[in-house]
Amino acid sequence: MQSTRLASWLERYTDWVMRHPWPVLASLLLFMVALGSQLPQLQIDTDLEHFIDESKPARQAYNAVKETYGRNDVIVVGIEAADVLSDENLTRLADLHRRIEQQVPWVRRVDSLLNAPYQEGTADSLTVDDLVPEPVGTLSRATLEDRIAATPALEGLVVNADRTFTTLVIEPYTYDFDPQAVSDDAAAFDDAFGDAFAASPSAATSAPAEEGNTFLPIEKMSELITALEAEMAATDGLDAVLAGMPVINQQLEATMKREMQTFIGLTIALIITVLIVFFRRVSAVVIPLSAVLLAILATFASLSLAGQTVQMPLILVPSFLLAITVGDAIHVLTHFFRAYNTGQDRYAAMRLAIRRTALPMLLTSLTTAAGLATLASGDLIPIANLGLFAALGVMLAFALTVLLMPALMSLWPLSAPRMVQASVSEQAREHGPVQTILRGFAGLSLRRGAWLAGVWLLAVAIALTLAVQLRFSFDPLNWMPASLPIRAATDTIDAKLSGTINMDVIIDTGEENGLKNPQMLKRLDEVLAQLQAGRPGGVSIGHVNSLLDIIKGTHQALNSGDADYYAIPDSASLLAEELVLFENSGADELSRLVSPDYREMKITLIMPWADILQYQGFVNVTEHTLSQALTPWAEVRVAGLLPLLSDTLDEVITTTAWSYGLAAIAITLMMMALLRSVGLGAVAMLPNLAPILVVMGLMKVLGIPLDLFTMLVATVAIGITVDNTVHFAHHFRTAFAETGDAEQAVDIAFEHAGPALLTTAVVLTVGFYVFLFSDVSSIFHFGLLSGTAFLLAALSNFTLTPVLLRWYAPRLKQETNR
Repeated sequence: MQSTRLASWLERYTDWVMRHPWPVLASLLLFMVALGSQLPQLQIDTDLEHFIDESKPARQAYNAVKETYGRNDVIVVGIEAADVLSDENLTRLADLHRRIEQQVPWVRRVDSLLNAPYQEGTADSLTVDDLVPEPVGTLSRATLEDRIAATPALEGLVVNADRTFTTLVIEPYTYDFDPQAVSDDAAAFDDAFGDAFAASPSAATSAPAEEGNTFLPIEKMSELITALEAEMAATDGLDAVLAGMPVINQQLEATMKREMQTFIGLTIALIITVLIVFFRRVSAVVIPLSAVLLAILATFASLSLAGQTVQMPLILVPSFLLAITVGDAIHVLTHFFRAYNTGQDRYAAMRLAIRRTALPMLLTSLTTAAGLATLASGDLIPIANLGLFAALGVMLAFALTVLLMPALMSLWPLSAPRMVQASVSEQAREHGPVQTILRGFAGLSLRRGAWLAGVWLLAVAIALTLAVQLRFSFDPLNWMPASLPIRAATDTIDAKLSGTINMDVIIDTGEENGLKNPQMLKRLDEVLAQLQAGRPGGVSIGHVNSLLDIIKGTHQALNSGDADYYAIPDSASLLAEELVLFENSGADELSRLVSPDYREMKITLIMPWADILQYQGFVNVTEHTLSQALTPWAEVRVAGLLPLLSDTLDEVITTTAWSYGLAAIAITLMMMALLRSVGLGAVAMLPNLAPILVVMGLMKVLGIPLDLFTMLVATVAIGITVDNTVHFAHHFRTAFAETGDAEQAVDIAFEHAGPALLTTAVVLTVGFYVFLFSDVSSIFHFGLLSGTAFLLAALSNFTLTPVLLRWYAPRLKQETNR
């Protein structure tokens, strides 16, 4: 039983709050205003590289490559035309190319068919020129075809075989900088850039006058994309599409903002509807929502105060905090209005409500927070933040509920209770549809207890065999609505050219001029050709871009353009001489591929877009194959966003499985402590684990993978579904201690906790089914699975929990009598 001392303290607390509502509300308002001042600084961040903490070695390695060679997350403009090499279309392409360079902010470089490097030479001289020199039309169509044929690296990279598709590749600046400090003289900048290549590697991609080496922020990247879209719209005669990771990030941000607003509005509307249906009072709507909305505000203000941002999974937090935490208020209101309608004044009714519900609400808040907090152990920042700050939000909602509800209810104008009305109300309650439903469940669990337990056991057994077959997925493109242009653009560019996702491979010889080794370069060329011809790890490589292309192209150009000489020179001295000749005309091209001291080089592998987890085998096979081939000449390491995420997601899979187990163990231990019985706590967990396992089996049947959203279902649900069990078990234990009769204790638990449990089950189910309105498949699946889990959990609590409690009652009596 609840201790007399605790009950007395709760009554005194409630009475004090209700006697001093204005000081309480004023203090709370000042606190919320101070905390809310942090909200304007809160930002939405969809950049996938920010999913990994900067202190992690993988993120540091990724940043180091970006600092040395520039960004590999480029923007790709795909352009389709009947003939991209016609003078008319080349003129349009040149105009768009020029306007992007001149009018679009934060653009470091634009590469296209026009300025692709073309080499011409004699035995002792080399000229590096643009493939299509200005003015357009200077060269004949046949000459352009000859130039493309003499530059094999262009085929499939910037133009397709039938000449109907080409691309502009836009490289944003790596670092942020002040545009006012930068000279507008592009030629002077290019000269300085060429000089920098001979000086230091980091200068190769730095913007002028950059301060603090801060990477270009996502808001400036969005500014770039918006301006780029405007220039594309102003181009007539070219059918253009936009793709690339920066575009995906921008579209994710727009999707997040739209979906968050939709979900919050729908959730509030649905919760208001449910509260009106169950309570038919304005106070029962306004007061609970006030507490929950303040909890949400405080949660996001805390997120901003901690220096964190709103990343993709956190768009779920407002809606599911609304659905989860309003349950506390429902329990208080149920007991308050039951007492109020029997003639007690508002003070006595609220004292009774807080005394009966405060402890169970605290217990349920702790179990929910514990389940969510297990997510904080993961390496993905948004998942860790979701667990940490959602847990904080749950506890804030509990604190605000037990503070706001007594204060506001003491001020709210309530109609005077009448005993006649109360009697009618009691009769309606005794014979109403809610009590009829609850009595039906109570009778069913009494008459068919063994049968019900058998059905749940069979369902769990089947679900387990299916759940172990679930696979993981991480596809940011699939997070967005199918109707968004970025998805069609990505598919188009993947089909027409080499692909839209890439991975960098760094070859480090460990010594100056170590790359000027023909034997090593030839071996590297052979292995890259083998990898491109095969499917390493089940992935096709669309194109390989590296220093090798320049070396082979230079050697060919210096030998009268003979295709037989498109190869690595045999002589180290000849290789060095030819590289010097290329440096004199194309230092900028070299700076993106090799360090100035020729110690290391960057190879870029371009592939079609796919689920990130599909590349795990590819990353491992590629790194292993190249490392073996280049031993003992050089060390090999992969870099870029692809291996960064792939490596981290591998750990996330293990962490997710661990978090499921950790959440189950932590909540079970808490249940044992809170219910003051090891056996009762263990028994009370069974009705909560069963629905979650059934839902995971359902995922396999429906073909839903475990992704960034759906993998949250089990951890979130296990923390929430135990809430109703805690309330039911708490009332059962209290009644059993008083009566000593298990069947009577179950009936009392149904009577005292049942209506609130049914209401919260409806609120939770409806609140999470709100996500079915999402255009994002992952969020849709999250809502479907979570809502179904809560629906099944309610069914389990009304069928399986009473059976198990009656079965455990004799042991509970023995524990109580010790």
